[in-house]
Amino acid sequence: MIASKSIEVSALDYSEVAIDGLIKLAKQKNLLSNIHASVYDVKGVIPFRNDEFDAVYSHMFFSMRLTWEDLKFIFQEIKRVLSSGGFNFFSVRNHNDKSYGKGRKIDSDDDVYDLNGFQIRFFDKQQVNDLVEESGFEILDIKEVYEEPVTLYLISTRKRE
Repeated sequence: MIASKSIEVSALDYSEVAIDGLIKLAKQKNLLSNIHASVYDVKGVIPFRNDEFDAVYSHMFFSMRLTWEDLKFIFQEIKRVLSSGGFNFFSVRNHNDKSYGKGRKIDSDDDVYDLNGFQIRFFDKQQVNDLVEESGFEILDIKEVYEEPVTLYLISTRKRE
């Protein structure tokens, strides 16, 4: 947990259950003073000031069923809240994931599939590159990893000035 390294963490999630779970875990580990958590509508303005953070981290968040316009808006919001040269680290499910192409395709133009009620977006490297570049970030690294049971790209980017 990042907060255990004496780093102040602001956490957002659309799920109240997830936020409650984070707060409970932070209390158990005596880290509550380092964590500020709140529920957030993923399609709204990120509730922080411009240039407030040095880094943002999102784990599989962009693999949710979001339109390309939603994704670009969220990336612009992340860029807004990052300080000059700030980092945006994120992970997405990719085309090498064993679930890619399975289930019911949601939209013929997107790689979004319904897998037992979960609607998941899968990315190829070009889609990651396009989204990052269009949003004013530079890619520092893309690494593929297997995280049981999914295959992900771990992406490191920096805000371009």
